[in-house]
Amino acid sequence: MRSFILTIILGFVSLLAYSQKLQINGNVVDASGAALPGVNILVKNTSLGGTTDFDGNFAIANVPTGSVLQVSYVGFTTKEVKVINNAFLKVVLQEDSQALEEVVIIGYGTQKKKEVTGAVSVVDADAIEKLNPTRVEQALQGQVSGVNVTSSSGSPGSGSNIRIRGISTNGDNRPLILVDGNVVEDLSVVNPSDIKSMNVLKDATAGIYGVRAANGVILITTKTGRKESNLNFQFDSYAGLQVTSKKIDLLKPRDFAIYVNDASDRTRYFVYPSTGTDWQDEVFGEAFIVNHNLSASGGTKKSAYSFSASYLDQDGIVGLDKSNYRRTTARYSYQYDILENLKLSTTGMYTNSKKNNLPEGGIGSVLYSAVNLNPDLPVRDVNGAYSLVEQIKQIELINPIAQIANNFNKTTIDKISATIGLDYTFWKNFTASTKFQMNHANVLDDVFRPEVYYGPSKGANVALGKNQVVDFGAKFDDFTWDNYINYTNTFKDVHNLTVLLGTSIFKTTGEFYGLSGYTLKDGSNSIKDARIENLVGEINPRFNESALAIGANVFDVRLESMFARMQYSFDEKYLLSAVIRRDGSSKFGPKNKYGYFPSGSIGWNVSEENFLKDNGWLNSLKLRASYGIIGNDRIGDFGYISRLSGEATYVTNEEVVEADLLNGVAEGLVANPEIRWEKQKTGNIGFDARLFNNISISMDAFSKRTEDLLINAQASGLIGAAAPGSGTPIINAGTVENK
Repeated sequence: MRSFILTIILGFVSLLAYSQKLQINGNVVDASGAALPGVNILVKNTSLGGTTDFDGNFAIANVPTGSVLQVSYVGFTTKEVKVINNAFLKVVLQEDSQALEEVVIIGYGTQKKKEVTGAVSVVDADAIEKLNPTRVEQALQGQVSGVNVTSSSGSPGSGSNIRIRGISTNGDNRPLILVDGNVVEDLSVVNPSDIKSMNVLKDATAGIYGVRAANGVILITTKTGRKESNLNFQFDSYAGLQVTSKKIDLLKPRDFAIYVNDASDRTRYFVYPSTGTDWQDEVFGEAFIVNHNLSASGGTKKSAYSFSASYLDQDGIVGLDKSNYRRTTARYSYQYDILENLKLSTTGMYTNSKKNNLPEGGIGSVLYSAVNLNPDLPVRDVNGAYSLVEQIKQIELINPIAQIANNFNKTTIDKISATIGLDYTFWKNFTASTKFQMNHANVLDDVFRPEVYYGPSKGANVALGKNQVVDFGAKFDDFTWDNYINYTNTFKDVHNLTVLLGTSIFKTTGEFYGLSGYTLKDGSNSIKDARIENLVGEINPRFNESALAIGANVFDVRLESMFARMQYSFDEKYLLSAVIRRDGSSKFGPKNKYGYFPSGSIGWNVSEENFLKDNGWLNSLKLRASYGIIGNDRIGDFGYISRLSGEATYVTNEEVVEADLLNGVAEGLVANPEIRWEKQKTGNIGFDARLFNNISISMDAFSKRTEDLLINAQASGLIGAAAPGSGTPIINAGTVENK
């Protein structure tokens, strides 16, 4: 009986303890410690709860002891916290990577990943951070199937060739690259640490961007702030030394001497040394690299903002500071809700880069001499001067250390990119958008070629009194203005429809200028005096008066486009997308100026079917197919019309002297008024699958066939195509196919 009464008393006491009401206070932050406003906190299985304030704080009264709080926020993994007492709760939420991946950026908008019907690959910020690249292209290398990235050079700051699904045209094979919707030709201006994600459009669905998308599209989105968040700073920095990982295995000095002597028809060129110079060791060094990144982001109830700045300083493993690359970037992003249905977005980016250039990539380059030069030759002779290459008669081989020391070649680039856009939502389902984008770049090439003697008959020799100063420059500007209306609606909870109508205008212009001349005054041969105003010899403009008169120093290219896209899904199972784009290009004559390019794609989310739902191993499976035609106009300007852009010199007397020469102009490129668009026909089938929650598979089979290639035809010299400034006509001929 006593035990029974004791059991009842203990149970009653436990019930009282459990039913005790508590005042719960706490704070919610993300992994970096930034406060999260607007987070939902709900007492599980009740209607009791609240949200965090601007500083991430929350307070909930009358919470029973032992309850479980569910803490949830968009883009973050929901967390459950058990209430034991009224101690202050510090809750840290982790970003939900799967939730972040659900939205994919496509042309002029976004789409749920499960509804994407094209061949699209995504590289996110985490993947880029792990690679820690100095250039954006390095973040794509080996990360995206069908994308081949090859370095044009190993020197710091040098660009890479990006090819999406092969080489598809005879001319320019570069993909279209957009940073926050703005066209960028040179990825060196983008700091990889600023990138949030990169989306690669590989099939005909890229046709929404028209003619510029014939070689694929890379969409880069930079990091932005978040509304109702505190100002958050982040700084990261690294420094290191770079060394070559591999050298070419070459003949030792004695073996080299034996080889040359045996091959020289019994003429003994060399003695047989036991020691010599390893020219690869001489040209390779330990190159220093340092990188600093500072970013700030935050937001208010109506706005979100971010700012970042970076500095990169990288020496080359060949030449060290003589191949140095320095890049300074600054970027901002700002979004503001002017009204509830009117939103402003702006971005801006400034880049300054300075690159010292060494001869590289073939005959006459530093490395070419280093791997071919006589290893018996010392770097310096007995007098301390750089050794001359005299025994080997190839004119392209010179002392590479002397070549590095006498090289003064610097390229400076200043670039400004900016966008401004407005999005206006009306009638609930319509959004009208306008976006203006611009790029301005100024490129300066400063070259000094001092008097130097490398040996007899060397092509790199510069004669006494003939040192040269080159001061060339170029200005580039482009403008894009996009206007489009988007309609989105859902009917009967299963029919999802999105329709896009828009126009786009693109213009790019450029101007080339500069001077070059010979012989510094007072017999100087120093880089300190290497300026145009210090020359006493002949000074020449980059373009003569005749060239300026016909506009050979400028270019102006324009595109005018209209486009439409329809996207439909039924119950998120059956997917359809169709695009039509009309492009007009200044590259073609009146008869062929405009082209119409359609594309379409379908998809089936098989895993949404009842017979595959709720299985334990297949999370998602989507089949998709696409086909379309995209135009290409990447050729030189005005190939359809004859211009007086050639050079002509006439003799007025039988005896040719300078006074008897009359300089003029002649017909340039032989015209072909019938040239028309290249047409690229692309078909793709593939599937995307996710297994056991963490294994993702994406597979595609494609055929990309380019017809009516734009190439320069072979032509008889009788038509004048071999004359200076002229050329053979451009024609449509040939086919290229990638599978």
